Amino acid sequence: MKYLKYLILVFILIGGFLAFRMYNFIFGPSVQENTELFISSGSTYEELIPILADKHLIKQPTIFLALAEKMNLPNHVHGGRYIIEQGTSIYDLIVQLRGGMQTPVKMVINNVNFKTDLAAKIASQLELDSIAVMSVLGNTSSLEHLGFTEDEFLCLFIPNTYEMYWNISLDALLEKFVGFYENFWSASRKEQANALGLTPNEVFILASIVEKEYKYADERSRIAGVYLNRLDKGMKLQADPTVKFALGDLSIKRVLTVHTEYDHPYNTYYYADLPPGPICLPETSTIDAVLHAEKHNYLYFCAKEDLSGYHTFSTNYNDHLKAARLYQAALNKLHIYE
Repeated sequence: MKYLKYLILVFILIGGFLAFRMYNFIFGPSVQENTELFISSGSTYEELIPILADKHLIKQPTIFLALAEKMNLPNHVHGGRYIIEQGTSIYDLIVQLRGGMQTPVKMVINNVNFKTDLAAKIASQLELDSIAVMSVLGNTSSLEHLGFTEDEFLCLFIPNTYEMYWNISLDALLEKFVGFYENFWSASRKEQANALGLTPNEVFILASIVEKEYKYADERSRIAGVYLNRLDKGMKLQADPTVKFALGDLSIKRVLTVHTEYDHPYNTYYYADLPPGPICLPETSTIDAVLHAEKHNYLYFCAKEDLSGYHTFSTNYNDHLKAARLYQAALNKLHIYE
């Protein structure tokens, strides 16, 4: 009888120990470090398990799979980006995945020149495919309901850092950017644009040219003032960056006459007024520099001959020619001819 009591006690202790181990395995800290997990949209439970295994998130497969089945994870697999934090338990991991509690990505939109650049940048940060994005960016009918022409469409994408889910649909993404666009173009910004005689999209387009012209921020509003003066007088903008964009070659260091004679709607040497769309995505500070353009009488500007990145501004063509010759001579000394 005495031994039976000891045996029962041993079984109770062993059972308690195993129960404690099981409880600790299920509810205790399991994940050793913060882990980023990507689950493609439409993934099945059978496809999910190897992903979790590759990330070392399954310690005891038999117990994990049994618990996952019990918690109905196989029927509730959600695509997305998940950050599984250090110390997360197996139970909480399954709850997070089953509930689709994903972590937004911080998508950065900047340094974009062409639509292909934008498509690639979006695809590199979201689940979306660059080809699918380009199919929309180049489809006039799909843009009309958003109020943009094909050329103006880049105006929708205000450079910034945006939080959104990695597996967001393309339609939902565009709707979000419509909201961002409307928030950026507040009543006060629209009033400032109207005071310049421009629409918000025209301000954006002009800002894209200014973005490519300046090296030092303190010149942006002055450069914007030059272009506004030229527009006001009906002069061609004759902006070198638009020529490079029209030619599709941003590596050109020296814009020559042969370049300016290229017949293209974005070539502001060939056509008057603003180009039909932006030549890059300008920073918001550059957009604001256009809205607060410096008021002056300058009609021309040229890079300084010291190649510092600053410009010489002129009110008449003769003075501009003098500044241009000095700059061209400086380029010649460096054997920069194209």
